[in-house]
Amino acid sequence: MHPYQKLIKLSKQITHLSSIIYLLEWDQEIYMPSDGIEYRPEQIAFLSGLVHQKKTSKSFAKILDSLIDLDTKTIKDPHLTPIQITALQKWCRDYSLAAKIPSSFVKNFANVTSKAVHAWQIAKRHNDFKLFLPHLQKVVSLCREKADIIGYQEHPYDALLDTYEPEAKTSDLTAIFSKLKLPLKQLLKEISIKDSVENRFLYQFCPKHTQLEFAHLILKKMGFSPSSSRLDCSMHPFCTGLQPKDTRMTVAVNPENILGTISAALHEGGHGLYHMGLVTEHYGTPLAESLSLGIDESQSRFWETLIGQNKHFWQYFFPILQQKLPKQFGLITLDQFYRAINNIQPHFIRIETDEISYNLHILLRFEIEKQLIEGFLSVKDIPDAWNERMRDYLGLDPKLDSQGCLQDIHWSLGMIGYFPTYALGNLYAAQFFSQFKKDQPDWEIQAERGNLSPIRTWLQTHIHQYGRQYTQEELCQKVTGSALSEKFFINYLQKKYKTLYQLDS
Repeated sequence: MHPYQKLIKLSKQITHLSSIIYLLEWDQEIYMPSDGIEYRPEQIAFLSGLVHQKKTSKSFAKILDSLIDLDTKTIKDPHLTPIQITALQKWCRDYSLAAKIPSSFVKNFANVTSKAVHAWQIAKRHNDFKLFLPHLQKVVSLCREKADIIGYQEHPYDALLDTYEPEAKTSDLTAIFSKLKLPLKQLLKEISIKDSVENRFLYQFCPKHTQLEFAHLILKKMGFSPSSSRLDCSMHPFCTGLQPKDTRMTVAVNPENILGTISAALHEGGHGLYHMGLVTEHYGTPLAESLSLGIDESQSRFWETLIGQNKHFWQYFFPILQQKLPKQFGLITLDQFYRAINNIQPHFIRIETDEISYNLHILLRFEIEKQLIEGFLSVKDIPDAWNERMRDYLGLDPKLDSQGCLQDIHWSLGMIGYFPTYALGNLYAAQFFSQFKKDQPDWEIQAERGNLSPIRTWLQTHIHQYGRQYTQEELCQKVTGSALSEKFFINYLQKKYKTLYQLDS
């Protein structure tokens, strides 16, 4: 067997083990009885350690080194194809990163975060940050240690960011986010003096089963089948692609906020389509993995906001919603509904807030994370730091921890460095959408007929199928003809909301 084929075989074993971990984590959120938490962290820690051992094993390193020099990255086999060379370069990067981290650290990190998730659930339920505090202190301490182990040139946060958004730098994010903050705050200010939009009808009681029926309908139209995907309920929505034919998605159903369920279905569906759109023949290799969390997030935000908050999408789906919930929406017009779902009113909860406020939520988290890793902010002071920024950026003052620093699951999972990818996702999505409209000029007519396949096909053709073949910069350039810029996102928001709110240009 050729060394490259041996590498694929070993890599597939790692992928299979990783998918089992994802399944255990999914089960912990969905079906596991509460007392099961006593053993689940040990199970996840054991498998995480095993995955890490295989990733950094001498046999894996030996085969990899026979094809590519681990230090110089020089290709040793002249007969390899360009796509195989790309895969080797990604494998080499992944190995170098994993080899720096001891297995003992990986096991401990998995154990601590598994317990932290459970503690976060309890703390959020009781609106008490203090219940989560000791667990989060351990997580932050481990993340600082992880940054030191991985190493960095400019900022310790770079090391954590790189695991989610390869090659991204804290300094670059700070620069691009600073270009976002002022226009977003200015647009919010201009809208705030306008008459508020009537949207109370969105917050009527809608039975859970009806919400889920409608979510299933949207997912079906997006291209999902019950034979290869599931939709369940969890405290925090998420999507896990276990393998090409098994995608797990969840929503958090609030009986008095159907829009939250719809948005979550579109968002997680966007992630799910990305995972499903990766080339199956490359499964188990870097070529069938999402390029970065920012690109992955661009797919979810593309569907959730650019499509799901578009009037042409609702031209088809709103009459169906009226049929399913005539008491709640029977007397509401499409125009009223469209304005309501695009109402700009800063919200305490990130996943329930409007398109303009959303990125300010992310900037808040990015700044807090950066300070935590720098050591300038103590974990116990997070609630005060959070609330202070909420007042400054969004004019809101959280009274409950569940409305503030306990709302997201990410920190309990040890995912510090993840949040900035949400903002990057919005930027990539807006830039991709600009090109999509040029390539598919009749997409609006198709959407009005309930045909969403042109959207899915375009995304699969231009983004999904490439996996990690390109860097984020290369993919953005390939798809849109230009480097990532905040201008596409700002222009999209200004054009849409200046029209909706009749603002002066």
